[in-house]
Amino acid sequence: TGGSCLNKVQFDASHQHFHPHSIKIPGDITLGGLFPIHARGPHGVNCGELKKEKGIHRMEAMLYALDQINSDPELLPNITLGARILDTCSRDTYALEQSLTFVQALIQKDTSDIRCSNGEPPIIRKPERVVGVIGASASSVSIMVANILRLFEIPQVSYASTAPELSDNNRYDYFSRVVPPDSYQAQAMLDIVKAMGWNYVSTLASEGNYGESGVDAFMQISREAGGVCIAQSVKIPREPTAGEFDKIIKRLMETSNARGVIIFANEDDINRLAGVGIDLKRSCKVKPTQSYSEVIPAGSPALCCFPLKWRCHMWPHGDELLKVTRPVCLAGSAGTSVLFNENGDAPGRYDIFQFQMTNHSHPGYHVIGQWTNNLRINVRRMQWSGGDRSVPESICSFPCNPGERKKMVKGVPCCWHCELCDGYQYQLDEFNCETCPSDMRPVPNRTACRPTPIIKLEWNSPWALVPASLAMLGILATSAVVITFIRFNDTPIVRASGRELSYVLLTGIFLIYLITFLMIAEPGVVVCAFRRLLLGLGMAITYSAMLTKTNRIYRIFEQGKRSVTPPKFISPTSQLVITFILVCVQVLGVFVWFGVVPPHTIIDYDELRPPNPDLARGILKCDMSDLSIICCLSYSIVLMVTCTVYAVKSRGVPETFNEAKPIGFTMYTTCIVWLAFVPIFFGTAQSTEKLFIQTATLTVSMSLSASVSLGMLYMPKVYVIVFHPEQNVQKRKRSFKAVVQAATLSQKSPSDKQNGETRIEPDRTQ
Repeated sequence: TGGSCLNKVQFDASHQHFHPHSIKIPGDITLGGLFPIHARGPHGVNCGELKKEKGIHRMEAMLYALDQINSDPELLPNITLGARILDTCSRDTYALEQSLTFVQALIQKDTSDIRCSNGEPPIIRKPERVVGVIGASASSVSIMVANILRLFEIPQVSYASTAPELSDNNRYDYFSRVVPPDSYQAQAMLDIVKAMGWNYVSTLASEGNYGESGVDAFMQISREAGGVCIAQSVKIPREPTAGEFDKIIKRLMETSNARGVIIFANEDDINRLAGVGIDLKRSCKVKPTQSYSEVIPAGSPALCCFPLKWRCHMWPHGDELLKVTRPVCLAGSAGTSVLFNENGDAPGRYDIFQFQMTNHSHPGYHVIGQWTNNLRINVRRMQWSGGDRSVPESICSFPCNPGERKKMVKGVPCCWHCELCDGYQYQLDEFNCETCPSDMRPVPNRTACRPTPIIKLEWNSPWALVPASLAMLGILATSAVVITFIRFNDTPIVRASGRELSYVLLTGIFLIYLITFLMIAEPGVVVCAFRRLLLGLGMAITYSAMLTKTNRIYRIFEQGKRSVTPPKFISPTSQLVITFILVCVQVLGVFVWFGVVPPHTIIDYDELRPPNPDLARGILKCDMSDLSIICCLSYSIVLMVTCTVYAVKSRGVPETFNEAKPIGFTMYTTCIVWLAFVPIFFGTAQSTEKLFIQTATLTVSMSLSASVSLGMLYMPKVYVIVFHPEQNVQKRKRSFKAVVQAATLSQKSPSDKQNGETRIEPDRTQ
């Protein structure tokens, strides 16, 4: 405003002197306008370079609308609309200073204490009154201005401000906008992100209400909808320094998986970035000859609200103007409606653009879809860097392969690490692995379980062929000895060897060989029962007979040292009874075992369960553990050791007297065989072929011990019987007295003997 005290003449100063960045169009009713004619200036400077499309073009659109209205004689007859258009320079603080022009006419000034030099009051030029304001563009500018205009009840209609907080009708009750708030835009962006299969994006916002509110809205609906995570949120400072955008881009590239960036930024900041963007749906098309009747056709159903008129064509008050503005519903030149809801917001309508730099025919922004409450997008029209039409991936973690579970990253629901279900685990669901049941193993891709193959010792296996061959040879040899003894049963050698115990001992040797075939045979209830019975029975019979023999010899010679009276229980019948009693202990133990745990088969899935589940096997076998096998053999081992002790004690008996020394050699060799068996049997407990090795070791050890007994005790006799029958003659029978003499001589030293030591022929009959 300006004034003068000279002759009460109003001083009309130049318009541009007071408002260097403004345009004034005279009229009966004045509308204010706020446009970013200039960009934000560098640090310390308010205004920068001209902005054509976002600034000058929008201002021209307002001027064009005023011309259309003023040229229509029926719309506002005898009333001309004027304008006061100000430049915001894209800066909220500067725009606030400029917008004070709009409220100056409503500020009552107290001039009572002001007098001219002649004592008369001054004449004050009153500024034109602005009844409404069109603008501003940036949300930060509109928020600043709206806080001032509402104090003076001046309605404000923005053409580009989209900050969600402007929808608050309690704080910004005089603010309306022909564009939807960013809450719609954030939803549209979320729909685009999901349509392209992205779940991990970064956000970039211009510092201020628009950018920060937009990002907040996007993050909020992302959390509510789920499925999209924010890699990082970056802000563009209000006054970006040189190289600031390079730093921002470098920071965004640090999260290489987040290739999608959601940007809420003002025009100045967005010009330095490119990509997929959304813009407001165009609501009009400018035609030089277009009249207002073309914009609002007569009788159009879109004219469903109050007309833009006032009764009496009087100066409208802010409340009255707001009442006819809010419910307005017009049809735009593009066929879209212009309307406001109860908060002064326009409905959500967006065009979706993609900046195609490598489009050789038409580089620049291209429409690829629309959003009006739902998304319609043409992915085939997209074009990315290098002309690539495949949508780039922007995901935190790639889907896990079959058989892998997701190990979530704490606090980031879209990020995970893929962990293979190892060992005998399979993929139960997306996040869990579970161990297969004991009788199953995972399939190769570990998505399910499959039955574990069941195996047993096969006859054609080397682990079975070798023991079976040895056992067969042993059975043939034993059978040959038995047949020979039966054929020459009454010959002196057979009688001298103790026919009764010999047949018992040969029976035990035969059973030892026979158990090999039971250990290899397919497990069944009958087979398992005979395994229990015969595993220790053959050895018990063999070593019971040997123990009885060595014990008899030992007692005879010990008794001979003290008396000429023979010891008790040395007759053949007594020997058989003693052997029978010793064998019954083994049989009784087995039948007790039958009663406590009946024989049955099991499938052992734990024995052959190596780290690699592909090699896992279930083993069909009898219910005989390693410990039970040893327990079954333990009694026979006790007999063996006892027999060895007596053999050692009887080592001084003259070798021409009886079988003491052959039995001694037999027992020494047998002990060596079984001492070697123990570490081999238990040392293979962790082997993947434990069953086969242990079965082969056990059967071979038993066959060897039987072969030692057969070879040392009976093969020499068979050899004499078959090949030297002349030696199979009756020798002179000796009495127990001769035995005593032999025992006495065996204790004398060699110096006490005469040349040609007396040799006493033993009594080989029993």
